[in-house]
Formats: sequence, structure tokens, C-alpha cells
Amino acid sequence: SSGINAEYGGGESKAARDNYERTLSYESPAPDTHSIRLRLASIYLQLQQYTAARNMFLLACRDSPSCITWLGVGISCYRLGELKEAEQALSEANILNNTDPEVWGYLSLVCLKTARKLEAEQSYRYALRVGLKDPDLLSEIESIQREVGFGDAGF
Repeated sequence: SSGINAEYGGGESKAARDNYERTLSYESPAPDTHSIRLRLASIYLQLQQYTAARNMFLLACRDSPSCITWLGVGISCYRLGELKEAEQALSEANILNNTDPEVWGYLSLVCLKTARKLEAEQSYRYALRVGLKDPDLLSEIESIQREVGFGDAGF
């Protein structure tokens, strides 16, 4: 599996989440606070705790903005139905790395949900060109393409 969970703590449990939360609650910050925030935020995503994930990714963005931190904000906002905020975060991620396939995949989803046919198709094609392989994300995109009747150059 690729993407944000593979890079930061995919498969970790609620016990790991509790550990990371405890570590971040100490008064003197851990030297690796940023990586702890990323792991915790990824676990929140995995556990579908999207508001907590968004907030933790935003803290990580404040510390050290990167494609991964903004992608996390974008995914969280998308899952919360905050499409405008999701698009802004994904655009920030894209500025920092315009070849991340997951960013392009989520941009395609946002465009599908906001009825922007051309942009949805272009984002999807580019996601595939830069190597989008995440089966769940691909399946979600294809499902919404079928639902709205556009988004794939094949329609």
C-alpha cells in the first residue's frame, strides 16, 4: 500500500494513538514532535476521526509544511465534506510536490464532487500518469465517476 498511511504509521492501533497523544501532552515537547504529529494524524485518518486528523495535520503544517502535511489536511477536509478547504490544502500540497499521485487523485475527487468535468478528467489522467496505484482511492474515484457520469477520459 502506498500513500500517507504507508508512510506514517498505517496499521497502527488505538494503543499507538494513545501513546502518541500522551507523548504530545507532555509540557516539554519531544524532539521528534513533528513525526509524532504526522503518525498520530495518520492514525486519526485510519480511525476515521477526521476532525482530529485535520487539526493534527494543521499543527504539522504550522511546524513544517510539506506535501504530506497538506495532503493530510486535504484528505481530512474532503472526508468531512469541506470541499473548498480540501481543494485549498491539496493545492498547497501540489505546489510543494506536483507529482504526488494521491494529491492528484483527491483533486480529481473534489472536482467530481463540485461538477468540474474538465478539471476532474485532467486531474484523474495526471494521477494515473504520475503513478496512482492506491486501489481504494482508484475505486472511490471510479465509483464517483460512474455516479456523476464524467471524470474519466473514457466516458
